[in-house]
Amino acid sequence: MKFLLLTGAHRAAVFSLVMCGHSLIARLTIAVFVFLMLGVTSVVHAERPDSTAGTSNAGTRKLFIGPSSTSVALRAKASLIVSPLTHRDGNYVGDYQLKVRPYFFKSEKGSLLLAASDNAVRKLQTGTAINFTGKAVTHKDGRTHIVLGRATPSSGSRGGVTFSIITDDAKIVFNTSYHFGTQPGT
Repeated sequence: MKFLLLTGAHRAAVFSLVMCGHSLIARLTIAVFVFLMLGVTSVVHAERPDSTAGTSNAGTRKLFIGPSSTSVALRAKASLIVSPLTHRDGNYVGDYQLKVRPYFFKSEKGSLLLAASDNAVRKLQTGTAINFTGKAVTHKDGRTHIVLGRATPSSGSRGGVTFSIITDDAKIVFNTSYHFGTQPGT
C-alpha cells in the first residue's frame, strides 16, 4: 500500500476539496437532475390558444405569478416575488426575489426559467392541472435551485399554482395564483 505525502499547499488544496466535496457533489447532482427534468417534464408556458379565450400569441402573452409568502424554519417567513415571465425559445423566463425575514442573509435574487410543451399548455387551457419543473439561478453566486410545482387552472387563462423551491437548506413551498395576459391583472 502506498501513501502520498503532501506539502503544505497541496494538503490545503486536498483539505479544501474534501471539505467542499459534499457540497460540490450535491450541486452537481442537482444540476444534472435539473437539466434532465427540463428535457423530460412539461412545464408552464403560453402559446396561441385553440379556444376564443386567448387573443394574442405566445410572443406577446406573459405569465404573471402572484406574490406569495410562507413560514419556514426557526419562525422565519419567506416571500416570493416573480417578475412577469416572457415567452422565449419555448420557455418562460424572468426574475425572482426570495426574501427571508428575519434572516436577511438567506434572501436572494435571480433568474427563473420554466419550460413547457404545447401539450401542457393545451391541458391548462382545457382545465386540466399539470405538474411542472424549472430552475432558479441566483445572481449573486450562480447557484441553481430546482423548481417543482403544479398549476391548476380555474379558467383558460388563470388558476392556482404551487411552487416548491429546493434550496441548500430546505424545500420551500409557495401557494399563489397565475394568469396569462399582456399586463398585470388582465
